[in-house]
Amino acid sequence: MTGRKLMRELARRGCHTVRQRGSHARVSCGRCQTTVPIHSGADLPVGTLRAIERDLEPCLGEGWAREV
Repeated sequence: MTGRKLMRELARRGCHTVRQRGSHARVSCGRCQTTVPIHSGADLPVGTLRAIERDLEPCLGEGWAREV
């Protein structure tokens, strides 16, 4: 999954971009926040995607990234 695709999915779930500096966007979903790297067309490493999922689990529910 690319960073852009993940950002679209997060926006669909009600998250919004707080700020962006270069290729990294800070995303907020209620009281949860995380940083999403948006590198041109490159897939996110599995560990990075899991860390983003773990950061947002309290707000989006357990296993939300596996539904994408």
